[in-house]
Amino acid sequence: MVISSTLTTQLEDVHAPVPLSRTRPRSVPVYTLKTPTTTPSPSRLEHNRRHHQKISIEDKPPFINYASAYINPYRSLSPVPVYHHSRRHHRSRSRSSKRRPKNPKSSDGLIQTNEDDNKIHEDTIVTKLTRNCYPVEISPSDPNAFDTRFWQKRQMIIDNPFYREKVDSWKVTSIDHLITLIKDLTLEKNIIDRIWLIYYWISQNIQYDIDADFNSRHRYQKAEDIFRTGKSTCEGYASIFKILCDNLNIPCEKVCGYAKDFFFKIDKPTFSQINHTWNAIRLNNNHWYLIDSAWGTGYIDNYHKYKKDLKPHYFLTHPEHMIYNHLPEESRWQLLSKPIKMDDYIHLPHIHSYYFIYNLNIISPRFSSIVTYNTNQSFAEVLIQAPDDIQLTCSIKDDIRSTSLTQYDVSRQVWQCLFAPHKSGFHTLIIFAKQISSMNLLKNVIELGVTVLPNDLIKGKILPMTFGKFIEYKCQILSPLDGILKRGTKVTIRCRIPHASCARISLDGVWLDEVPLKNDIFMFRQQINVPEQEIIVYAKFNNKKMNKTYDGLIRYTVEK
Repeated sequence: MVISSTLTTQLEDVHAPVPLSRTRPRSVPVYTLKTPTTTPSPSRLEHNRRHHQKISIEDKPPFINYASAYINPYRSLSPVPVYHHSRRHHRSRSRSSKRRPKNPKSSDGLIQTNEDDNKIHEDTIVTKLTRNCYPVEISPSDPNAFDTRFWQKRQMIIDNPFYREKVDSWKVTSIDHLITLIKDLTLEKNIIDRIWLIYYWISQNIQYDIDADFNSRHRYQKAEDIFRTGKSTCEGYASIFKILCDNLNIPCEKVCGYAKDFFFKIDKPTFSQINHTWNAIRLNNNHWYLIDSAWGTGYIDNYHKYKKDLKPHYFLTHPEHMIYNHLPEESRWQLLSKPIKMDDYIHLPHIHSYYFIYNLNIISPRFSSIVTYNTNQSFAEVLIQAPDDIQLTCSIKDDIRSTSLTQYDVSRQVWQCLFAPHKSGFHTLIIFAKQISSMNLLKNVIELGVTVLPNDLIKGKILPMTFGKFIEYKCQILSPLDGILKRGTKVTIRCRIPHASCARISLDGVWLDEVPLKNDIFMFRQQINVPEQEIIVYAKFNNKKMNKTYDGLIRYTVEK
């Protein structure tokens, strides 16, 4: 089972000085299309888009492995209704027979997926995803296991720099030596302290054996061999963790099951065999807890190289969080009041650990891995609730020609993520998040999927391009949502720009008059005649009144 890789992104801002005359802002490049009488090609649009928006991708994410020590211990753990889709229809045995929907009256729910690639043709699998779903309750079987006192104790141990410095200074010569060091350091300490020292030592001293995993060489390894080589796969991580626990009188079990790892695909959610091993430990009056030291040790970069990166999220993880990417072979190790089935598991959304760390909540699609494609609007919509200090953005995976738009809908108090695929077939949708106060890159938090049928994609939609400040200040485009406007037409641009003192539009580099914004609604509205090449919306924010600078927010291109 392959451990995690990491995907991040970073937005770049665009600025323009306050003009002394109605001339083009100097910081914005002039775009001269070779054929201005025709619609700009999607590839050219994407080139222009990336001129303003720098994207840094470490690697495509395989599953949840963005861990942090700072999970909110007071997050609600009430039962959550989860919806799943019906089983997929089997491929017809006769390839030469004409494929027909089983229920022609409900063809809106048919999704066609090619087994070899994303192209649609006659020999395609037809899958019906029903809208009539039944709820599945996800709640812990032992709600007292994660009380406030326990969670605070766990957090204090993780945050304790003394433990990390001490373990980093150890020169361990054998397994027995390691056990002695842990015992000596945790005399008269809580048993959680010992478990953390095991987890931390493994994360710093055992490297995931990517070559063995990619080449399917999952041979059994003794603890001494793992200690000597400093390499192992998930089976070895779970084995050495159990051996150390056994010698420290900590009840521990190995748990085998199915993990949504590097090879898991939303459009083909199947498992041919068990692919992962982790641990369950018992402490505090028979409370059981889940630990995955393999997923907590690091990630895989762009070049399939292992990168050490401690992930405390998988240390004593909530079972209702772990179930999104770990399904034990034995249902009792789900530690849920009502264990879920494989069919429920594979259709749960592909959620990464920062989803829980940032206290996100998917509103639509509600607990489903498949997003509905809106044929009238030519885009798919995902709605997510997030705390005030979290900002989101989104993209379509491995597809530079498709466009996406992330904006904050203040009326519904949700982030609206729009995806406009440029071609039919299945597409993976990625949503990123970060704390506003953090200088770190945006982290992958959710992966979903959407399938576009050939008949539904009459014309590929291009969404407006936005810059970094648009997301930072939680702006919203009300109209138009088409990123390409028709030359010579009259268009009213309506958008909400919170915390802005004024807004201003540039038409092919010619500035229009500044429009003041009211502090209570921050609504910008202006009718324009669409020019030859581009429209850019700028704003000056309240905290920058003394600066003679506008921030670029939105860009539209023009067609004949």
